[in-house]
Amino acid sequence: MFFCCYRRYVEKIRHLLFSNRFAEFIQENTKKAVEDVVYSDTFREYVISIIKESQESPFKEIAEQYIGQEVVIETTAGPLEGVVTFVGDNYLELVESPTSTVLLPFTSIVTIQSA
Repeated sequence: MFFCCYRRYVEKIRHLLFSNRFAEFIQENTKKAVEDVVYSDTFREYVISIIKESQESPFKEIAEQYIGQEVVIETTAGPLEGVVTFVGDNYLELVESPTSTVLLPFTSIVTIQSA
């Protein structure tokens, strides 16, 4: 008797789970749930924070460690040598000689190391 009832319930559950009606229910509710998340203020703020972080160069923190020190900077155009005197949000100031100062954008820097 138990097996007979069990089989009927299994068939009903299988029929429900594989029905078009249930598939449409899942599709509609999934779409709504995704829209609720994607259009939420929390998600918007999260995406904005990721974009801001991706625009910040890791060279700012590195360059700040070398302020006042002699460094060799490998750039996309070749090596430069001098003293880091200032670090901005997206560039550094490198004094190569008493008469030569270079403003170097972080986007041009490949490596920074002590001279």
